[in-house]
Order: sequence, then C-alpha cells, then structure tokens
Amino acid sequence: MRGVAVAQIRAAVIGAGNMGRHHVRILERFEDVDLIGVVDPGIDPATSSLPIDAARHFSSIDELPEIDFAVIATPTQMHADLACTLIERGANLLIEKPLAETPADATRIVEAAEKAGVLLAVGHVERFNPAVRMLAQMATDPRLVQFERLSPYTPRIRDSVVFDLMVHDLDLACWICGGTPVRVQASGAKVFSDSVDVAAAVLEFANGRIASLETSRATQDKVRRIAVSEPDRYLVADSIRQDLSMRRQTTVEFEKTEPPIYRQASVVEIPYVDRSGEPLAAELRDVIDAIRNSGTPTVTGRDGLRAVELAFAVEAAIRG
Repeated sequence: MRGVAVAQIRAAVIGAGNMGRHHVRILERFEDVDLIGVVDPGIDPATSSLPIDAARHFSSIDELPEIDFAVIATPTQMHADLACTLIERGANLLIEKPLAETPADATRIVEAAEKAGVLLAVGHVERFNPAVRMLAQMATDPRLVQFERLSPYTPRIRDSVVFDLMVHDLDLACWICGGTPVRVQASGAKVFSDSVDVAAAVLEFANGRIASLETSRATQDKVRRIAVSEPDRYLVADSIRQDLSMRRQTTVEFEKTEPPIYRQASVVEIPYVDRSGEPLAAELRDVIDAIRNSGTPTVTGRDGLRAVELAFAVEAAIRG
C-alpha cells in the first residue's frame, strides 16, 4: 500500500544478522515508524541483544500482525519467497542487496510488486554515502569511471565477490555513467573459497562512457575508491573516509636540464562533504518518505534487477 497517511508506519525487519540489526537500531529511532517486530528463527528473545522487547520477536513472517513496510535482510537465497509472500500481504519493501540470487527471481519480485502496486526499494546503500552522492552530482561529463572495492577475506559470506561486493559498483556505474552497459568483459579467480574471490570487469555504455571495476576479498586492506576522469578534471571519492577531491592540470613542461626534468602543476580542490548523517539512515528515510508520499525511492526494484543481471553477466564472462 502506497501513500500511508497514519502517524506511524508499521514496520518489520526480516533477518536479524549483521545488516538487520542496524536496520532495527535505526528504525527504532524514527518517530514516524512503529517497529512492530523482528523476524528471525535463530534469535532467542531471552538472550537477544536487539533493542526491542520479547513480544516483538517472531520466528516466522506468518506470525506478524498487519504491517505497512518490511526490510528483508536475510541471506540472498531467501529473498524471493519472502518478498513475494509479503507483497501478497500488501507490504512495501526494502530488500538488502543483491535483490535476488538470479535474474529470474529478481524479475519475479519486481513484477509482483508492480502488479500489487507496492513500493519496492533495494539496499544499494552506497548511493547514500555523502561523498559518492556529491561525486555523482559533480560528474557531469564522465569518460572513464574507475572503482576499487577491496577487502580482507570473510568466511561468513556465501556469495561470490561479484554478488557480495562488486554488485555495489555495478549499480553505481550505471547511475554515474547513465544507462545500462552494452558490453561486459570480466576476469576473476578463486583464492580462499569455492567461488570467485577477486574479479575485474570493464563495462562499455552506449554513450561511449567506460567503467572499470576491481573487486577483491583477498586483499589485506579495505579500500573503497571511485575515480572519474573528465576532459577538464579528475574527481576522486573515498567512501570510507567520505571525502572528495578534484584535480585540474594547469601546466606541463619539460625543463631543458641534463637530465631533462618533467614538471606538472595542478590545482587540487577539496569540496566540503557533509558527513553528519549515516548512509543507512538516509536510505531508510528515503524509503519511508517515498511510502508516505507515494513517491519513488532512490534505488528502485528495476535498479536492483539491473544490478543482478549485470552480476550474472560478469560471472558468465569470468567463466568464459
């Protein structure tokens, strides 16, 4: 149901793992949201550290009372069935990325939401990082967009690095470059797990723009960097530090010395980035406001479907 006019939107969080707990924490702070319950069969209300009372713990979505909105933060393979059941009940949804395990399941979710007339948003939270948002606003003529998303290995993650990490940048590449790639090339390798742990991809867009993506969960450092090359400037955003810089070349010359010396003078500008908000809180506020005002969320179900389709295309290219 869209256009909810009640004072408080009745909400639930499905899945109380790492991301689910953060959704619970934030929704509890929203004055216009009534967090009806958290669904997770693995949670013991007597020992749970969640900031809610035992009466709001549920082991199944079948036990939930009527709700207006739900966050699905379960393992990816559970998304499609849970989403379609909640959509049948008229619930608006925010589904953590990736939207689904396969394009077929993602399509099933999107079509069910569109048929039922409920809002469907996807948790590509990097769009709400203040440095990334400013980069996207400032990048008016991107020719090459380079993404680095590197992390140490985490055994708890079951998805390949493409679905776990690169899917963020697949969404951002389409957002910044504009549109859907017309060509996808990729390579990858296994390092610590049975699925791809390191991957590199190149996306070519119909407007001539190119995105290159390097993703790893086998790197002994955590890096989140986006660089945009334009004809007259070079923009670099760090989504961990949430900062942004802009470089312009002013002069290039070779000094007539022995040996010759190359000299380059550049201007570096550091735009102010407002870091006062939490990206996940901004994402949830965006969705709540869209539900209340019958609006469109920043990241739609169709956006999430495109990211899943591109992740599949990258994995297919890696397999050759």
